Amino acid sequence: METLDVDGRERSYLLHLPPQPAGRPLVIALHPLGSNPKLMESMTSFSAIADREGAIVAYPEGTKVTEGGIRSWNARFCCRDAREVNADDIGFLSKLIDEMRSSYNVSAVLVTGFSNGGMLTHLAGVELSDRIDAIAPVAATIGQPIIEMNPRRPIPVLMIHGMDDCVLPVGGTADGRLLPVSRAVEYWTRVNGCGEAPEKEEGDGIELTRYTCPGAEVLYYLIRDAGHVWPGSRVRMRSEHDPGSMNASEVIWGFFSSHLR
Repeated sequence: METLDVDGRERSYLLHLPPQPAGRPLVIALHPLGSNPKLMESMTSFSAIADREGAIVAYPEGTKVTEGGIRSWNARFCCRDAREVNADDIGFLSKLIDEMRSSYNVSAVLVTGFSNGGMLTHLAGVELSDRIDAIAPVAATIGQPIIEMNPRRPIPVLMIHGMDDCVLPVGGTADGRLLPVSRAVEYWTRVNGCGEAPEKEEGDGIELTRYTCPGAEVLYYLIRDAGHVWPGSRVRMRSEHDPGSMNASEVIWGFFSSHLR
C-alpha cells in the first residue's frame, strides 16, 4: 500500500501499474462501505483490464476511526466514520491525482466506485470536474448537498444500478437522505446541458437511457433482477443477486476509453 499525507492524516491506496505506466490513463476505483482496496480490486478485475489496455489503477482506502468502526467515504451526505470526522476525501483524491500526474504524467483521470464509493464518485465529478475526464458510479446516488452544487465544467457520466437493489433502492430512502437515482440522472443532465429527449434501448434484461448533451453525455443502465451488486463480478457483498446480464467493469472501461484524450 502507498501512502499520502492529507492535512496531517496518513491516507493509503493500492496502486497497480502496467509494464510501461508513463503517459497512460489513470482509473481510480473506490470501494464500498466496510470494504477495502484489495476487495475492490478483486470485485472489479480492473487490474487485469488495465494490464490488457495499458492503464494505471489506484484503489484508495476509506476512513475507519476505531477498530470496531466501518471504513467509509465522506460524500457530504453519507457515510459513517468518514462523515462523522469530516474526512477530506476530495482532498485525498485531488492529492492522489497530483501524485499520479507528477510520477507518471497520466493522460486522463477516470473515477468509478461502488455504493458509498459511488457516492464519492458523484461528488468528485462535481468538485473535481476540472481534473477528471469521466465518472462511473455503480449502485450509488446523490444527496441534497450535491443538488445544490455545480461542477466547473460538464463531465461524461455513466451510472449503473440494479432494479432490485434493497440496500440503496432505485427510489431512494424513506428519510430522503439518499435521493432516488432518477434525481441523480436529472442532476447530471441539467448541469451537462442536456435538452433533447434521451434515446432508450432495452435487451437482455438491461435498460439503457442515453442522453447526448452539448456538454457531455450521460448514460444510465438499469439492470433487471439485480440487487446491490457490481454486475458481472465474481465477488459480492452479502448475498445479493446478480443475473449475469452485464460485465460492469468492461462496460465502464469501454465508456472511459471513449473519453480518453
